[in-house]
Amino acid sequence: MLGTLVAFMVANPATSHALTAILETVGMAAALTLLRAPRPEGTAALLVSTYYYGREAGQREHDIKHMGWDAVQAHLGAEFLYGWSLPNLEQWVAPTCAAWAIAGAIVWLRARMGRGVGVLR
Repeated sequence: MLGTLVAFMVANPATSHALTAILETVGMAAALTLLRAPRPEGTAALLVSTYYYGREAGQREHDIKHMGWDAVQAHLGAEFLYGWSLPNLEQWVAPTCAAWAIAGAIVWLRARMGRGVGVLR
């Protein structure tokens, strides 16, 4: 069972990133709610998205350096999506969309339960 799960995650990195981002967003939103942070869902989605962007940009920067670019060019290339491969983009966009979808679902559920954000009432 665990072997099958690991094999799936390795074979489908964008999907596994999205599934992981769902759990991370829910967990972070719950923690931020307990800490009484303003807009915990949006903050959680932003942090998860930023984490995955940095993860993919860092990997891309590493790859670009190994292709012979100097450090500044590699950093700027990775920072502004230049030379990103489709898998890099998918592995950032998939968890970002999942995180924001979960944040939206949490806001919707809160509004339905009567504890919504003031703007939604």
